[in-house]
Amino acid sequence: MTEENFDTLKTQVEDFVVELIDRSSLDLKVIVTAPEPETIEVSFQGFDLPLLLGHNAELLDALQYIARRAFAQAVADGVQIDFDAGGYREARRQELDLMAQKAAERVKLTKVPFVFDPMNAQDRRIIHTALVDIEGIRTESEGDGQTRRVKVLPA
Repeated sequence: MTEENFDTLKTQVEDFVVELIDRSSLDLKVIVTAPEPETIEVSFQGFDLPLLLGHNAELLDALQYIARRAFAQAVADGVQIDFDAGGYREARRQELDLMAQKAAERVKLTKVPFVFDPMNAQDRRIIHTALVDIEGIRTESEGDGQTRRVKVLPA
């Protein structure tokens, strides 16, 4: 994708999300950046931030899903569209890294598999990535749809 096409896409994503937020009557400010090549990050600020982040950020995830579907061709072409609010994604990544390390230690010590609660694909990927280089354990996903979860097993 050329830089000009990417800039156009970034503007289209921004316009789409601003319109979505305006129609929802949420009191949020939309900030769109491109922190890395081929990556569009949409951040939110404002009074209704707790609504976005409630219930494990379900609304934030839903908005991200809608935007990715609306720009499915760009996503298929390798553009990453990520939504964040108040640093939630980084805090969640750190939390999942810590949970993964604790699960790995437990499995290595007890030799008993550990199964996480169901989580979305983005969170499962963080768990798998955090544990990929740890000797003595392996990970796999099990289940379908909303019940899909990560299982940590002895290697």
